[in-house]
Amino acid sequence: MKNPNWERLRIFKTVLESHSLSGAARQLGVSQPTVSRQIHALEQELGETLLHVTPDGVQITPAGSELAPALDEMLRAANQIASHKTNAADIPTVRISCGPWLANFFSRNIHQLTDMPAIRHIELISSILFADIPRREADIAIRTKRPESGRMKVRRLPDYAYAIYGGKRLVAAREDAFDERRFNTFDWAMLLPELDHFPTAKWLVERTNQTPILRCSSSINLLDAVKSNQVLAILPCFAGDAEPDFVRVCHPFVPDSGQIWMVTPDDISKRPHIRETADKICALFRSMRQVTNPDHEYS
Repeated sequence: MKNPNWERLRIFKTVLESHSLSGAARQLGVSQPTVSRQIHALEQELGETLLHVTPDGVQITPAGSELAPALDEMLRAANQIASHKTNAADIPTVRISCGPWLANFFSRNIHQLTDMPAIRHIELISSILFADIPRREADIAIRTKRPESGRMKVRRLPDYAYAIYGGKRLVAAREDAFDERRFNTFDWAMLLPELDHFPTAKWLVERTNQTPILRCSSSINLLDAVKSNQVLAILPCFAGDAEPDFVRVCHPFVPDSGQIWMVTPDDISKRPHIRETADKICALFRSMRQVTNPDHEYS
């Protein structure tokens, strides 16, 4: 048996606490198919059936019941180890949980997050799952869905824009790349179907009937797809504009329901290193520049 994936164990624990796949999906900020797929993968890793899905919710199997107490022990041990390491080293560390795009953005601007006396280290956790702030899985979590419960402070962050991008060699001398024809005359790359609830995926699905030639599990893989000069894809402008061989072929847009939320502990006022990092993140969001390409007419 392989060592089980901790993310999947945490999803399983959330399902147990919420008594349903849909409830766990809402709490984690992901789709129900994502939760179902991760539970199935965990069962394959362990070689045991952990849950039965019924019309009345989920029923835990004997194997699942045996695993549940161990999850609580693992979580307590992990928190104790993390606390001991922090206290022993006496190093202010801020753990930021965010999606792949923002992890890419923060990595490229890391000095702007650490140029203050209270901050010496950043731990960047790239995940589509919502980190559990009360249990100290992260100090700051940034997600596209506002949490519904918990002892946390929530702050709305400024929206950032997306656009359609293609490689220079792909769109050169192709006028149809810069108008509505692109939705039917070009090949596209998108995220996996189970992530079609993301605002950018909804935006694209509403405009094209084509089946994308590439589906990715991680949004950051769309960068590599565009670099191939074979497909168009929707990227955040802060990511697409940073690539010298990418061409923005439409006006920047903010998709419907594209809000960004920052979640921090409710006692953040007593933690200057977390408070200052949160303020720096807000400043970074405000500094995102969206400059329209003047060389083309978009539609």
